[in-house]
Amino acid sequence: MEVKEVNIKKIAKYCLENVFRTNTDLPGFVYLDFGENRTSPELRAIMVALKNELSTFTLKKFNKELSYHWLVRFDQQVSTPFHLDNAENQSFLMLGYQPSEVESELYIADYHKYANENKEASEDYLKNFTPVFKEDETILKPYITKLASFDKPTYKIVIINNSNPKQSRETLGVFHKAKIVKPDLNKSRIVNSMIFNMLSKDNNIEDQKKEHAFLNTDIISK
Repeated sequence: MEVKEVNIKKIAKYCLENVFRTNTDLPGFVYLDFGENRTSPELRAIMVALKNELSTFTLKKFNKELSYHWLVRFDQQVSTPFHLDNAENQSFLMLGYQPSEVESELYIADYHKYANENKEASEDYLKNFTPVFKEDETILKPYITKLASFDKPTYKIVIINNSNPKQSRETLGVFHKAKIVKPDLNKSRIVNSMIFNMLSKDNNIEDQKKEHAFLNTDIISK
C-alpha cells in the first residue's frame, strides 16, 4: 500500500536520533501524530515502511539489521505498570494507535537517567534490573513523561527503545506504561504493535511473510 504524504526517510532519521540513543540527553522515544484522515491499513503501511527504513539506518550505524520479534493487533483496555516488553537485549517497540473513544494515557520513564543521576540508585540498580518496575513510582517522578494530547481522535505512532540494560549498554531503553482512564468494553481501543530486535543476522524472508500478514489481517486479539 502507498504511504501517502509521509516522508518516511525524514521520520526515520528523526527516530534514529531520538530513539536509538546511546546517551540520556535524548528521550529514547518519539510520538508521531498522523491526523484523522487515515485508515488502519494506511497506519500499518506507515509502520512497516518506517521499520524497514530504520533497518537501513541501523545497518549503517550499528552494523545490525532490524528483525521482527512480533507483529500483532489487539484491543487494549487494561492498564499496565512501567515495564519493558519481552524481546531481545536490543529491541524497539512501535505502537500504532487507531482513533478510539476509550480515554487512555501513555507514560515513559527514563530509568537510565534515574540510575545515572540519583545517588541512591547506584550501578546495582541496573545490575539487578527487572523488566517490570515494582518499586514506588514516585522515585521515578522527575524522569516520567506523559505524552501530550494522547486522547485526540487521530492515528498515532509511538516508537520506544525497549532495550534491556542488563545485557546491553549500547542502546539505552526506557520504561512505558498505559493507563486506561475509563475502560468501556462496548467500544474498541485498537493498538497495532510491533517489536523488532536489532540483530546481526538477516531474517528478511521471514520478516516479509510477517509483514504481509500484519498488513492484510482483520484479526484483533483480546
